[in-house]
Amino acid sequence: MNQNPPPAPRPAYQNPALPAEERVADLLARMTQAEKIGQLGQVAMFSFAERREEYLAGARAGQWGSRILAESAWAGNNPEPALDPAQLNEVQRAAVEESRLGIPLLYGRDVIYGHRTVLPIPHTYAASFNPDLVEQALGDVAAEAAADGVRWTFSPMVDLVRDPRWGRVIESCGEDPFLTSQMAVAAVRGFQGDDPAAPGRLLACAKHFAGYGGAEGGRDYDTTGWSENTLHNMILPPFAAAARAGVASMMAGFHDLGGTPSSASQDLIRGWLKDGLGWNGFVVSDWGSIYDLIGHGVAQDEREAARLGLAAGLDLEMTAGFYERNIGALLDAGTLPEAWLDDAVRRLLRAKFRAGLFDRPYTDPALARTLHCHPDHLARARELASQSVVLLKNQGGLLPLAPTLKKVAVLGPYAEARREHLGSWCLNGRPEEVTTVLDGLRAAAPGIAFTTANAAFSDALIDTARQAELTLLCVGESHLRNGENKSIAELALPPGQEELIAACGRLGLPLVVIDFSGRYLPSPAAEAHAQAIVHAGSLGTEAGAALARVLLGEVSPSGKLPMTIPRCTGQIPIYYNRKLPAKIAPTCATYRGYEDERLTPLYRFGFGLSYSTFRLANLGLSSGTMPPDGTVQFSATLTNTGPRRAAEVVQLYIRDSVASTTRPERELKGFQRIELGPGESARVSFSIAADQLRFYTANRRWELEPGEFRLALGTDSAAPFTHTLTVTGTPEHNAKT
Repeated sequence: MNQNPPPAPRPAYQNPALPAEERVADLLARMTQAEKIGQLGQVAMFSFAERREEYLAGARAGQWGSRILAESAWAGNNPEPALDPAQLNEVQRAAVEESRLGIPLLYGRDVIYGHRTVLPIPHTYAASFNPDLVEQALGDVAAEAAADGVRWTFSPMVDLVRDPRWGRVIESCGEDPFLTSQMAVAAVRGFQGDDPAAPGRLLACAKHFAGYGGAEGGRDYDTTGWSENTLHNMILPPFAAAARAGVASMMAGFHDLGGTPSSASQDLIRGWLKDGLGWNGFVVSDWGSIYDLIGHGVAQDEREAARLGLAAGLDLEMTAGFYERNIGALLDAGTLPEAWLDDAVRRLLRAKFRAGLFDRPYTDPALARTLHCHPDHLARARELASQSVVLLKNQGGLLPLAPTLKKVAVLGPYAEARREHLGSWCLNGRPEEVTTVLDGLRAAAPGIAFTTANAAFSDALIDTARQAELTLLCVGESHLRNGENKSIAELALPPGQEELIAACGRLGLPLVVIDFSGRYLPSPAAEAHAQAIVHAGSLGTEAGAALARVLLGEVSPSGKLPMTIPRCTGQIPIYYNRKLPAKIAPTCATYRGYEDERLTPLYRFGFGLSYSTFRLANLGLSSGTMPPDGTVQFSATLTNTGPRRAAEVVQLYIRDSVASTTRPERELKGFQRIELGPGESARVSFSIAADQLRFYTANRRWELEPGEFRLALGTDSAAPFTHTLTVTGTPEHNAKT
């Protein structure tokens, strides 16, 4: 009697009950050199319909490890085809069911701050100073993107930025490493959750490693020259925070950093990141950044560029194909050690197991319909947008709009805009789903007649303003003027808008200027003519509804500036945590900084007005001294002394009085967002421990130096230093702690 042979035992790597590291080791041991090299490449799959069979054949052959779901390097500002889960499943099926080992592809996409539901851009939502809400809202974004088949996002961007002319400032959280670190952790947790393999979660990617935000002249892709001290004290901490939060991947930048292109920096990638931090994620190049090593002049040809990239520790190459064509020959020639290849593949496989790709490689094409623009997602997007609005000026309490108003003009290029509110890194948001400013106001206040006119600067527009009791003038810059490869030379509103503001202001009627720019721009005309100035930024799908809540007083504005606003372009770089020149000391009272401009900014970091007023009192420090392993409490009572319920952001700043290197004038080390009703009080307390006082010292390592630290609590970066904390111990003791 014939019997069928028993089925072959399932390979260990296909057993979901085994730990991920065991599965990685088992699979790696089964792979050929060609299969390993295939994992190091990412393909874009341009013109899929025409080249379908070619791409399916490549997936069957294990030719790539990842696919980027974009049509160009500038996908955020270009029309992108909608994702097709059925197509993604077809390609994935070829990789999983028709290749020798069945290794799934990792699908990545620029899901930066929204999918179908679009949140405020990061530079706008950073003003919320609310990492918890950011985490929740990005969790909604992850769920929507995952429903379309995305498993990996190229976000968050954690570059520290001091030059707002740089177009990619819109993706940043501003000039402060502490705020950026808090938002980085929130984004990682929002996208990945506790388990990136869980339904509705994505692998996150911290970028651009490291220092890309310092592009000279604000020109994208330009060289950067951060000093070693600034690099370690300001630029790298957000990446360390993301690594500690468990971010699955990081992206190396395009730029040159002090003579070494970031994508070829063995010291930073293999040294600081992988060996120094012990981080076990993987590093992906930016689009073509290994190709750019030829342009930087450090590689003769693509083979040398491939060698430099893998030697630096770049595990996955985005799009150029240099690894695919050259790594095998480099290994065979002994130019690269096999161990580096295995390390890269191990990291990539670990991420795929961590994402649950081996156990759940496909997506349900019907799932997106139940999640896209879900009411809960829209509600959180609206709340985050409301908290991100910054009130910069409110002369005479003009805002919120009085309920007795009968006729209000809503004018300017953004009164009825839709696409512009989605920002410049939005691939799946739909302009028709955006609530305009005019529609949001009309829906929220039907008793007020909101009138408008064609956005063109014309007699008709001015006459519409003249016929109203008050004008809301909606100005700013569009997604076509910021973002990647879209920098500006002059930090100013687009041409014609200063004249428009002045023309409306000369009518002598109440004027509110609302700025929808992706950057924080100074406006001399608004300062001169407007009684109220609101920075709204790019607020996303719920822009009009969120802004209406603030303008009408349903909520009090609570946003705080994540970046200093200069008075003019010539003040750049100007940032709150700078190091003061020694000549500013009291012994040099004649120091002015400029002959033709004030030294102070137009608006300082952390600043933002409310419809209510607050008082901080009864400041107290639990102890004036602290051992290296100790903790002290710095507390105050916050009271809402105004007539409205409102939220205030209490901010903790420190100054290291004397140190082995020069130190910033002040540094943000904590913040708490507190909401109180009229007359209510709350005790606000901050724990201060060694970790908050350490820095990269003259010994070129992170240490806690004993000495005196000044402390300040306030509601912006002008908070006065009121208390002194003395840290005791020896430098040797502190270095060990």
